Amino acid sequence: MERMINKRLVWYLEKHNILMDEQAGFRQFRSTEDQVAYIAQTIEDGYQRQQHTVTVWVDMENPFDRVWKKGLILQLMQAGVSHNMLKWIQNYLSQRTGRVNLQGRESRQAIFKDGVPQGGVLSPTLFLVFMNSIQNITKPHVKAALYAYDLALICSEDSCGTAQVRLQECLTLLEQ
Repeated sequence: MERMINKRLVWYLEKHNILMDEQAGFRQFRSTEDQVAYIAQTIEDGYQRQQHTVTVWVDMENPFDRVWKKGLILQLMQAGVSHNMLKWIQNYLSQRTGRVNLQGRESRQAIFKDGVPQGGVLSPTLFLVFMNSIQNITKPHVKAALYAYDLALICSEDSCGTAQVRLQECLTLLEQ
């Protein structure tokens, strides 16, 4: 069932161009090489304009565990996902539990408040929807390149200081 939902959700997201173009991870016909070429071209373009190019590389820690479920559901709704598919995804994400087994001893069961299931077929797609909000932090002069949860922010300006300030603004928004 999860595979069927994922296939339909991916089709819907791609057909309606909902996922940001800057995201290449977990997407068919996109690769790390695409992102490397994009970043290299952006740097080259800045060089040709005799500008300083500054990049910030962000590697998020345990990103699947940090997905805010309510925010994800809101993003799905805003993307037009509704009715049975939305209800199924809500149920899929609700009341998820887990426990730790260490040398034959099990911990108490815990309910996961946030996150998408590690190893779930649908989890990478849901993660992409959640990461889609990254486009809200970029400003006109800052470009982003994403591969799953690895993010590069790139800014070319006449002044290195201006590029740094623009990137810091984006990082502050990302943190929030």
